[in-house]
Amino acid sequence: MKGSRRRVCITGIGLVSPLGNDRESTWNNVLEAKSGVGAITQFDASTWPTRFACEVRGFNLPPESMPVACRPFLNRPSEFGAAAALEAMNDSGIEGRYDPLRFGVSLGAGIGAISPHRLADMLAGMEVKDGLPDLSFRVEKAQGSHIVLQNHPGTLAALLGARWQAFGPVTTIHTACASSGQSLGQAYLQIQRGEADVMLAGGADSLAGELLLAGFCLLGALSKRNEDPDAASRPFDKDRDGFVASEGAAMLVLEERSHAIARGAHIYCELAGYGETESAYRITDLPENGRGVVEAMKGAVDDAGLDLGDIGYINAHGTSTELNDRVEALAVRRLFSSRGHNPMVSSTKSEVGHLISAAGAMEAAFCALAVRFGKIPPTRNLFKTDCGDDIDFVAMRARDKQINAALSNSVGFGGSNSVLAFKRHD
Repeated sequence: MKGSRRRVCITGIGLVSPLGNDRESTWNNVLEAKSGVGAITQFDASTWPTRFACEVRGFNLPPESMPVACRPFLNRPSEFGAAAALEAMNDSGIEGRYDPLRFGVSLGAGIGAISPHRLADMLAGMEVKDGLPDLSFRVEKAQGSHIVLQNHPGTLAALLGARWQAFGPVTTIHTACASSGQSLGQAYLQIQRGEADVMLAGGADSLAGELLLAGFCLLGALSKRNEDPDAASRPFDKDRDGFVASEGAAMLVLEERSHAIARGAHIYCELAGYGETESAYRITDLPENGRGVVEAMKGAVDDAGLDLGDIGYINAHGTSTELNDRVEALAVRRLFSSRGHNPMVSSTKSEVGHLISAAGAMEAAFCALAVRFGKIPPTRNLFKTDCGDDIDFVAMRARDKQINAALSNSVGFGGSNSVLAFKRHD
């Protein structure tokens, strides 16, 4: 059956990141191992335990990305998503060349980027005298309905569906750090099953705002390297002290192969396999034996009809936290190294930070570009690993290496694991 399955290609990529507001600048800066970190500008963080993040800077929403009437319902991360979607659609050349009934949207989205001060201002002084009608009037007067819709996870997918006339499946997934990896996986499956010919898939998120950043500070998950923030994101390095919060968006156009070929589309690579598992362990911890991550990687390889030895590169989840790095390295060792395979492994979170719900899509884009151009992005700030010298972590510098296939790993809070397999297009 594998030989007769509908094949899925990537024909468009759009990126908004701390390293650039488009695909080309982001990719080039990742390859140069540049850091997207800087002092937080969205609020006064001068007294916080972590005073830096990987913020998107110099961004302006392209006017053509979203109709004027829809813009009041966009928040900061969904503006990034709208811009990335426009770039991906333009890159693919697909506009006007698809059946709307066969076109869909699949997104990973966060839980909102509302400022706690704006929320407090809206609620302050709301004395309800006449029950629900009075409350409804006061909330509407304070533009409360806009606040709700701006920060609803499903809003961006609905707006993009309307903007691009997607009458096929439109879906939003929120599984924390695995969200947009799963959104790409679901889009892949929908094309493969014949439910769509074209899908706009990806994610948008921001962890650099006050409310969510406070939560992760309380969890103790963020780096506190305030005196040297450029060195803060250091996946697989023994001197790591937590991850770096980030924001941005990544959107990919997935297209059934014969549909893409018929219209003469340029093809980056194929999205050839998908593995999804649940670790069923703890909310924020990984099983020490790598269960879940091992099975998801193997599932993606098997689904793609590949052998383990075909995988030349793995874009690791690689958060720069001790538990994730150690367990993910163990999972790679269990599945690959123990069988005599040694794929290159790197974490691009060392350059762009952790985009949470958008991380999987951003890293999937990097995998697709690596397969297409034979450029392997590096792990920045990796000076000495405590995750095993038998794994090639592509430390410090990008590498020119043509590969046939790559994996993109995503591991989310709650134990969700998603792995995407990419291979060169023939």
